[in-house]
Amino acid sequence: MPLSQNPIVDWPTELQPLLQDMQIVTGPGGQRYGRIDIDVDRETLFLLNEFEARVRHRQVRIRLADSAECLVGEMNVLVGLGAAADPARHVGKVRISFHDLQD
Repeated sequence: MPLSQNPIVDWPTELQPLLQDMQIVTGPGGQRYGRIDIDVDRETLFLLNEFEARVRHRQVRIRLADSAECLVGEMNVLVGLGAAADPARHVGKVRISFHDLQD
């Protein structure tokens, strides 16, 4: 099935709080992308990896906090950024990011 025919996948509601402070940036070519670096616990890391594998090469619908607005884009591979700020509660820091964001 061509990528254009794959259904859009909604970002999981249980992971919605992770994107609350996501930064949306417009690159030099006019394409928008979003990213956030966040500490995660073991269960959240598992859920993120599972979701990222399921939506690879598919578009994801992201509902922005405190808004009816949605963005659609492709999720990038999770990037491990090292130790968490609070290692007693979290296993590490990851970057969640999306490219080609559209309204």
